[in-house]
Amino acid sequence: MSYRNLFYLLNFGLLASFGVSYVLDFKTEWRGYQNQYFAMAADSLEKDGKHAEAEKMRHQWPEIKQIINKDLDRIDRCTTCHVGMDEYSNPTMKNDFTKNPFKAHPNVAEINGKHPFQKYGCTVCHQGQGMATTVAGAHGRVRNWEQPLLEGQMIQGACARCHDNFEHLKGAEVAAKGKHLFYEHGCQGCHSVRGVGGVISVDLKDIADKPLERIAGYNFSRVKYKGNLLSQDDWTRAHWIMGHLENDPMQVTPNDPMAKFNAEPIAPSGMPNWTEEDATGKREITEEDAEAITTWLMSMSPETKIPREYYVSGPAASEPKLAGAAHGKFVFEKYGCAGCHGLHGSKGRRNFNAKGAGQEMETAKQDEWGDMDKGREPTLVDVVGTYTHEELVKKISNGVKSVDIVKFNPSGPTPPLYMPTWKDKISPAELDDLAAYLMSIAKKQDVGF
Repeated sequence: MSYRNLFYLLNFGLLASFGVSYVLDFKTEWRGYQNQYFAMAADSLEKDGKHAEAEKMRHQWPEIKQIINKDLDRIDRCTTCHVGMDEYSNPTMKNDFTKNPFKAHPNVAEINGKHPFQKYGCTVCHQGQGMATTVAGAHGRVRNWEQPLLEGQMIQGACARCHDNFEHLKGAEVAAKGKHLFYEHGCQGCHSVRGVGGVISVDLKDIADKPLERIAGYNFSRVKYKGNLLSQDDWTRAHWIMGHLENDPMQVTPNDPMAKFNAEPIAPSGMPNWTEEDATGKREITEEDAEAITTWLMSMSPETKIPREYYVSGPAASEPKLAGAAHGKFVFEKYGCAGCHGLHGSKGRRNFNAKGAGQEMETAKQDEWGDMDKGREPTLVDVVGTYTHEELVKKISNGVKSVDIVKFNPSGPTPPLYMPTWKDKISPAELDDLAAYLMSIAKKQDVGF
């Protein structure tokens, strides 16, 4: 073949590729949605007798729509498909359509009135991939995109990122409930939040931005949501957090307690199994509670691209004016003692390989863990009665180091839960009231005659 013929062939090939691209461009998802929306909107206008407006709507030409926000360093093209939420195509921002992507934004007067879409865009609240123009891409359901769309009530986590007053904010009730449950169940006893809280486990200040590459697929494949294993498309931070609340964390993160892969044994996750029954016989954290806690934790994002003027400050939390055992109960809850000892000290949490009652080494023949998973933290209502007030204060002040906890299996891992030294965090007055509260919940000892 001569060079001239090759030149012709390549040019015809290039021209053909342009033609194919042109045809494919007319079959894109967003064009289909826009054309369908314009037809539906025109039909609606016809019913209202607005024939001129309807005719104009029928002749709308599909186009990429985008919101450019330099303050937030974002470009959102969400309204390319969600045309009902585009104030230029739908000036009233209202319609009677009930399905996405055609319906208007719910509660638009309240939301758009305080958060104008042309100022805030969409992804600052909803997340997703603003520049994308396919459903999967825009919703962030694609590999390596770290911020998939927040769906349902989970979007309330975004409210808590900018609103310090979210606990009293209409529309953020689920996030507020999640924060309340987090502290009620003593999660702050092990986890700190922005430096405030326990030191036993990680600070959750940026849990909503934890890189997915730090979560092994092996662990993700063990997570169940609503009873079903997750597909890879659902390997998200939200499901990872919820997986620790709706599953047994020891099964989600088993680590290496038998030292099969490491020089030293590593205990499984020390988190409680929240699906277990509490002292009252009820599941301590329900699926609804788990979703609420996850919603609040999804606000834990050190978002640096949101200017301070976008934030809404809230009043500083104040402590109740209490004294004695009543104040001690508040101190117990404030520092997250329930995280290890259960609500009201009524049931000690599981502590892998801590020595306790009911464990048998022979179980190892049937179970490689050999009852190590039956270790528990002290149940305070059972044990505090064996201390004097002064002994309790000293015990709490000095704490119990992890290396001082007696192991059930001497060759097994160090138990993950321990009691930190509290004398540097809890004031002497608080310690005194805390001891008074613990003495008040102690079971009466049968000393006989």
